[in-house]
Amino acid sequence: MREEDAFASLEMLGLTRKEAKAYLSLVRNGASTAAQVAEHLAVQYPAVYRVLHSLQGKGWVETSRERPNRYRARNPRVVAEQARQARADDLGSAAEGISALVDEYNAKSRTTDADLYLYKGPESVANKLREVVLSASGEILVVSPFPVDQEVLRLLFTTLRRARHRSRIVISMANAEDVEKLNAFVGGPMKVELKFPRTHLSDTRLAHTFVFPSDKELLIVNSFYRDRALVLEKLQGLWIGDADYVRLQLEAMVRGLATVPKRRGRAFPRG
Repeated sequence: MREEDAFASLEMLGLTRKEAKAYLSLVRNGASTAAQVAEHLAVQYPAVYRVLHSLQGKGWVETSRERPNRYRARNPRVVAEQARQARADDLGSAAEGISALVDEYNAKSRTTDADLYLYKGPESVANKLREVVLSASGEILVVSPFPVDQEVLRLLFTTLRRARHRSRIVISMANAEDVEKLNAFVGGPMKVELKFPRTHLSDTRLAHTFVFPSDKELLIVNSFYRDRALVLEKLQGLWIGDADYVRLQLEAMVRGLATVPKRRGRAFPRG
């Protein structure tokens, strides 16, 4: 393993650069005194002693009882897994702590004058889609009346499978083969319905996919097609945070679904 790669991995697991250098020295040179580690690293003894003491406290090295103390690196696989689990626990606790800010965030969002945001490009749209899906407070409705490219469906499916709540995805019958191909990406409490009829489309067009995470916000994913092929870099997302407007759109969408010839399922419930 390259030295810089080893340092990067050790730092990601919670060691400082000095600690990573000292630990790697012990791995490659075996049990050593602080003076020997200082010689290997070409640094002063007092600095190395503090680093080794810190590594011992973190559980990365062991020390002998003899004098002078000899330091030995613990098994890399074992300490790396322990560090990974500890870091995951810390990240989980930190995420829970930050989640406590959601009430303040929602209160501030409701008072802001800005209620329209435009996102351009697949990465930007995907990030916003993940945000609205993860923040959904109940069942998510996704409606795409016209056929969309398989890549758009893949983005929807892979994001919705991470949702905390169930989702209903209503799309065109023209996407039946795409759904079969993407079956591996359909997971969690997701229900896919092929309800909208096949439609003759022009070679150049724009398809709208409506994502309702609640009755207060809406993300419209616009996919652009030229010569019947998706132009991925032109993918756009329009987020609307106007509750009155969103409720009107949702009611209109529900009425529209009720008029579509049923293939499976029932109309999306109000509320």
